[in-house]
Amino acid sequence: MTAESWVDATVQALEPLACRPNAAAMRAYMKDVAPFLGVTTPGRRAAQKAAWRDLGAIDEPTLTAATARLWALPEREYQYGACDLIDRSGRHLSAGFLADPVESLLTAKPWWDTVDSLGNAAVSPVTARHPELVALMWTWLDTGDRWLIRAALQHQRGRKADTDFALLYAMCDRFAADREFFIAKAIGWALRDATRWDPRGVQAFVDAHPALSTVARREAVRGLARSSRP
Repeated sequence: MTAESWVDATVQALEPLACRPNAAAMRAYMKDVAPFLGVTTPGRRAAQKAAWRDLGAIDEPTLTAATARLWALPEREYQYGACDLIDRSGRHLSAGFLADPVESLLTAKPWWDTVDSLGNAAVSPVTARHPELVALMWTWLDTGDRWLIRAALQHQRGRKADTDFALLYAMCDRFAADREFFIAKAIGWALRDATRWDPRGVQAFVDAHPALSTVARREAVRGLARSSRP
């Protein structure tokens, strides 16, 4: 199937579900980053699943083209659909997929919703399978782009005991005093997750960084409090 087949199937599945009142509320909640159709997440995913069922497997070049076309559509649900389509292929994506197209998708109409969705669907699983991509993560940290920085800071999330804690703390150290909300929140969530598996390491990090942003510290302390419960 061509990229157009995947895009057309997605549009035909979602357009009939448009709901103007929902769309207005969703757009306001997302700070007017994009217009919305007004389709709920469960409704969208069910419609996508049905629409994609007979299209078979999707290879990486077709996936790259399809996600670019979905990203170019105005309504936000199509960007969410692109993330879901990537997620379906997450176990098979090459290392190169992060540099092209994920890097450009992270910075196109960016907000926390698509950045974190791409993190879950692509950045985290692909870097887990291709540890050499740590070099790309450091490159993203050097860009000055808050969304690439956020994605890099969170790329270890979800690995549980397999988290590279030394790498995580080294990356968080670079931005520990950063007050930019979305960067600080990414550090906080990364540290909070780490408390499940390395509470002593997180406590040592917090103690060693008195200038740690309030947002990051709050999330880390919440995780530490949880990990100390019997």
